[in-house]
Amino acid sequence: MRPLNDRLKYVLNSVVVYHIRLGVPIGSRTITKLSEIGLSPATIRNVMADLEELGYLTHPHTSAGRIPTEKGYRFYVDTLLQEVMAQQQTSAVPADWPARESTADVLQNVSRLLSQSTHYAGVVLAPRLSQRNFKHIDFIRLRARHVLAIFVSEDGLIHHSLFELDRDLADRDLGQMADYLNRRFSSLPLQTVKQQILKEMQEAKERYDSLLRQALELGRQAMDTPGDGEGELFVEGATNMLSQIDFSDLNEMKQLFKTFEEKYQLLKILGQCLETPGVQVYIGSENAALGISRFSLVASTYACDGQPLGSIGVLGPTRMDYSVVIPLVRSTAEQLSHFFEEWREGPPS
Repeated sequence: MRPLNDRLKYVLNSVVVYHIRLGVPIGSRTITKLSEIGLSPATIRNVMADLEELGYLTHPHTSAGRIPTEKGYRFYVDTLLQEVMAQQQTSAVPADWPARESTADVLQNVSRLLSQSTHYAGVVLAPRLSQRNFKHIDFIRLRARHVLAIFVSEDGLIHHSLFELDRDLADRDLGQMADYLNRRFSSLPLQTVKQQILKEMQEAKERYDSLLRQALELGRQAMDTPGDGEGELFVEGATNMLSQIDFSDLNEMKQLFKTFEEKYQLLKILGQCLETPGVQVYIGSENAALGISRFSLVASTYACDGQPLGSIGVLGPTRMDYSVVIPLVRSTAEQLSHFFEEWREGPPS
């Protein structure tokens, strides 16, 4: 495929930018009027025809104007916008996250911030439970042989799990077991705690009395959480989509809200982002797994000490303002990473 020369790039960039701004097909006279390209409408029409032939533009129905195709948006995001952003690159200033907030509160606020800043949907994938540091665990007897375990991480996550025991235990025994686990494993990564519990359970049983053996078994069950590979998902601003002029198809909107409600595919895509650092942009049909094809997802991982913890993103129409959304997602991910690194140094009391 032939490379795009400067004239083709300029006209393609103009069509994308003005279509994002105005929400209508862009004609040659619009580009002549709003840009400083110095070309006649006739020349621009010829260039737009070339871009359409190359698959970067299309024209809806009988309109004389053009709109970008997915290929056009992809070239804009990967090439044209990157060239502009490289010249305007600024470092993100870490946000002053309120120390009194738990991780869940912060992540919820981040998804709200992304939504309010873009008027699209903000999504945040929380760190998996196994990536947290153990702080405290409680066992509560609900009824005979049924126990509720409440796990609290150093960064404020609270996780509940309910399980059934082989025999009934008194509240006093449950309290002693929790005290042992809290003294033994405080501040250790949960993954390390789980490994250590299994190791100690495999060692000579005579090292432990019956109560301590039961404590280890309870700890193992409480931390053997199904779905830990997914993490919790925070979503804010789903209703913002209702005000977008791009979406008047009722079935499409139903599918979108089904995606938000079920969350599984969003979890899967955001989980895949953990494998690639930096900002990832999924345009149109690249989101087919979500069951929606006229949306784009801009996502990025956040990390602690170089290890990815989770990911954040903005889901909006394919005609979203990438020049605003991409820097916002990148900056917010950097700030969130900074937040977790500060908390790793010493979580607030």
